[in-house]
Amino acid sequence: MRVLQVVHALPTDTLGGTELYTAELAERLDREHEVRIAAPSDERAAVGGVPVLPLPAAETQGDDGLSGTVRPDVDARVAEVLDSFDPDVVHLQHFKGLSSSIPTLCAERDVACVATLHDFWTRCHREQLYRPEGTLCSGPESVAKCADCYRAAAKRTKADGGSERVSGRRSVDDRYRVPVERRRSQLSEALAATDLLISPSTFLRETFVEYGTDPDDVVTCRNGIAVERFEDTGFDPAEPLRFGYAGRIAESKGVHLLLEAFRRVEGDVRLDIFGEFDPETRYHSRLARSADDRVRFHGRYDDKASPYRAMDVLVLPSLWYENSPLVIQEAFASGVPVVTGDVGGMAELVDDGRDGLTFEVGNADSLAETLRTLAESPVRVERLRRGVEEPKSLDEHVAEVERLYARRGRGG
Repeated sequence: MRVLQVVHALPTDTLGGTELYTAELAERLDREHEVRIAAPSDERAAVGGVPVLPLPAAETQGDDGLSGTVRPDVDARVAEVLDSFDPDVVHLQHFKGLSSSIPTLCAERDVACVATLHDFWTRCHREQLYRPEGTLCSGPESVAKCADCYRAAAKRTKADGGSERVSGRRSVDDRYRVPVERRRSQLSEALAATDLLISPSTFLRETFVEYGTDPDDVVTCRNGIAVERFEDTGFDPAEPLRFGYAGRIAESKGVHLLLEAFRRVEGDVRLDIFGEFDPETRYHSRLARSADDRVRFHGRYDDKASPYRAMDVLVLPSLWYENSPLVIQEAFASGVPVVTGDVGGMAELVDDGRDGLTFEVGNADSLAETLRTLAESPVRVERLRRGVEEPKSLDEHVAEVERLYARRGRGG
């Protein structure tokens, strides 16, 4: 089978979950199939041995997509790739920075197009159903609501780095309403033209169905990880308890919330934070100032297993719903329990009281109390560790994806 993976960026240019997932999936699929990756890239000839077919540079979407989601330059290049490689299946990993016309280009050539929904971007211009003023969004119920969010985000940007909270107005002018309608129409057409949508979590699937996706067009298929890379290095209750965070250090990830809660935890405890860290940037500087001497920032890590060897409990304090965070599965593969918010895909992965604990999302008091219960009771940490089960392997996931390709591809 000839498989074309299409993605908006690749590691090591960026290290987001979508990019890392795409690279690993392509590499595993290439063992049995003929695989290519189409992505914006000027220099990368291959990723993990899989050839890269360059696309025009991804747009940064500095206007949050107000100019629309169709890009003729990307369409022209994707058409060339489809005609030359002639894939049986195109697996679209994201529309962001690319073009919403890609599924239609596939349909015109009788090529099956499968897309994974890694986040809410095709329904929410902010990707995360998270308002600029720092509150969860219930969903894109109306054009007016989304246009109001655009306006609030623009005002926060104008207010020097988002320090000002803006209350939205009810009336919506054409400056935002018309682009929102265009974006919504273009991406709705793209989703409808896609042969199959894959959701890594039940929560995300239900959200898409609630806002217009045909339930027959979207299936839940949990991502898998290379479990063989991880190991349980044990837990010593006599040593200081080590909390940890791993991943992208951004405001939506709630790292500041973790630091605020951790300051309220007394005793001989540690907090290790893994992820690319630049104290010269505004948010990272804020984090560095708020950390006490029990906190250590380790910076970027290339060995995915290394953070979990340095922690007893993973804390994922994201402020948005999340979809299906790979760091939770990585922690479980390392025998490490997880503390996370009580909403969305992150709560879906953690069985509260068995393999981790959940707290009220965005609430520093709730998180602090949860961390204290573990700091004061090593026995509880041991009990949670016993409840951790090995997550789905990458090989198991690849086999599921292959079956989905076979169902939708030529001859399927």
